[in-house]
Amino acid sequence: MHVNNDYQRNANISRVFETVWKNPNFSRIDIARKLELYRSTVSNIIGTLVDSELICEGERGVPTEKGGRKPVFLSVNPEFGCVIGIEIQLDSYHVVAVSFDGTSVIRKEGVTPVNKDIIDKPEELFIYMVDSIVKDLLQDINAHNLKPLALSIGIPGIIDIDSGIIKRSAPFRLVNFNYAKAFGERYGIPLFIENDARCCSWLQLALNKSSGKKDFLCVLARNYTGNSMLSYPETYEKGIGVGLSITMNGRIINGRNYAVGEYISRSWTTYQKGQTGLPEAVLKTVDTVDDSYAEWVKDLFSTLTMMIPLLEPETVFIHGQPEYRHEFMYEIIEKHVPQFSSIMSSCGSELVVMNDDAYGIAQGAAFMFIQKMYEVQMLESNPSYSILRWDNLFDLHQRSKDKNLLQLPSAH
Repeated sequence: MHVNNDYQRNANISRVFETVWKNPNFSRIDIARKLELYRSTVSNIIGTLVDSELICEGERGVPTEKGGRKPVFLSVNPEFGCVIGIEIQLDSYHVVAVSFDGTSVIRKEGVTPVNKDIIDKPEELFIYMVDSIVKDLLQDINAHNLKPLALSIGIPGIIDIDSGIIKRSAPFRLVNFNYAKAFGERYGIPLFIENDARCCSWLQLALNKSSGKKDFLCVLARNYTGNSMLSYPETYEKGIGVGLSITMNGRIINGRNYAVGEYISRSWTTYQKGQTGLPEAVLKTVDTVDDSYAEWVKDLFSTLTMMIPLLEPETVFIHGQPEYRHEFMYEIIEKHVPQFSSIMSSCGSELVVMNDDAYGIAQGAAFMFIQKMYEVQMLESNPSYSILRWDNLFDLHQRSKDKNLLQLPSAH
């Protein structure tokens, strides 16, 4: 009975927090009506969240027609703490500190640090990269008097977020790397890692939290230049890497092997290197030669055309392409891939090419942690490493009042 009561308490806290996060200035009665919970239940949960300083009370609203007290508006407290979102690529990293109400507090970028002495030790090198980025962050965090409660990192690769394992990340040469074990207690606050394309979906869920948009496909198409110190025979030095992320009914689909979204184009054939069947000469000039870029766009959207009737997304979001390419992309689709527009129209879907925000993936990584807090797991399922218990979050917040919890390991 105690286990069920504890589960129900955490589930109700998650649902109430989600409602407040998505609907600023809701009152207790608004929440009770939306969630179909007893007012006393909602009042008890709000009491817990207010006492824990995650939720704050604002101005009073207008009384109901029946009279009575004016409702008190509720919102997420931006001073509760923040999540540090980090995107790491071979050549650069980007950092965003996001407060729990969704406000970006600081942004920072830099060159991905590399230690030549451990280049042949991928796991040690990756830990070194994160250590160095965290070390560089500490000054900014202290200068802005921030209270980081978690680190959340986006990288390319297949990530088992429930077990805390990087199953494969070709750019960083990581295979079955148990990041939960390596980073679990390393920095004094929890650390989570997510696939970079899925970070785009976490970002879109946050950006569209009030719109009700729940079914969409995110395409992350990033130009990459690699890193001369980390060039390997199996990777291209230049080109565009593509990753997909599918969101259905507001939930991001991972798949049984956490590999949903690994992209292979319709032109790819057996034993080809890379994701497409396009000639290597095209791939190496795709960001400099218009004809090469046009070939790549045709290949990408011909492949996406086959996916649209299977998924029926409300929206297809394209992330990662520079703004100066957007109009050219639309022109290529209209002229050379008319079937894409036709199937999108018949499915009632829209195409949105996002402005290239260098911090979008880092921001999405931070939003992942916040939105995971209101994800209710099945009672019979094993606890996911990606979800922090509410009591643990409240404890982190309390301890962050006395000192900055984010620390470097003593051996660094």
